[in-house]
Amino acid sequence: MVEKMNDEQEYGLFELVVDFKKGSGDPSRVFKAMTGLIESVQSLDNHLSSPLSPNVKTTIVLQDIQAGSLKAKLKNVVEDLPNEALKQAEVRPIIGYFLLKAKHKVIDWCSDKKEITDKNEIKQLQSEIKRIATETDIKQIPAYTEPDAESLLIDINDIRNSLTNLEVDDYAKLQSDQGVSSFNKKMEISTEIIREYLTREKITSEGEKILKVKKPDYLGYSMWAFRYQNKSVDAKILDDNWLKDFQSKDISVLPGDSIRAIVKEEVSYGHNNEVIGMHFEILRVLEILPAPKQKQQLLLK
Repeated sequence: MVEKMNDEQEYGLFELVVDFKKGSGDPSRVFKAMTGLIESVQSLDNHLSSPLSPNVKTTIVLQDIQAGSLKAKLKNVVEDLPNEALKQAEVRPIIGYFLLKAKHKVIDWCSDKKEITDKNEIKQLQSEIKRIATETDIKQIPAYTEPDAESLLIDINDIRNSLTNLEVDDYAKLQSDQGVSSFNKKMEISTEIIREYLTREKITSEGEKILKVKKPDYLGYSMWAFRYQNKSVDAKILDDNWLKDFQSKDISVLPGDSIRAIVKEEVSYGHNNEVIGMHFEILRVLEILPAPKQKQQLLLK
């Protein structure tokens, strides 16, 4: 059952918080991450509430912004309900409470995962959301069903993409009177999942790009971590001759340096025509662009 609320008590209040390392990195990353998280959470709310009825409309409104950490105080608002009987009932607080609990559940579920490799993994999350709906009496609204797996995957992927704006020492969380849920920056969604369930169209291109090195692969068994267009991207280097020279230490590349390379880029677009995934392969390394010495020294500290 939903907690008892008096007429003046607010419902659906929550905060999105981005804790960032001050004095370091591109300052716009914090605002890009916050914007992406707000949009992703709004989409998640829509998918969580849509099973109630196609006519239930919810939105998020901004209540306040606080400095220090970037903190947005937000509120779920139920704008419309499917019929007059529900409009007269006290269901808006119940819906707001349900959305809050369900958002915490989605974020907490993701925090325990390194990667989603199978669509069926979402079944556990769907069951948890259904349990929350039962506990909050949201099922008094006719024809309630749990959100579909693909919608949840889309929202989780959008949240993941928003977090790629953040640096290593930056963190994001959702907090409310229901607790604190930390966003998992390291969780991945397998390329197979993105291609099979989330992609409407793929566009592949090859060309010369400059990628900033975040983490080289010294052993040759995993991806390199790069920064491109203010986002973190992973890519495998397929230039075997260059790799041999790098691994034998004939070539030096440090975090903060950049490479000019011929890159194969595959961009996946979702059903709403938004970019949902980018896959890179380094076909040929053309040049190493060292970072300015002062910046390099700061990165190596």
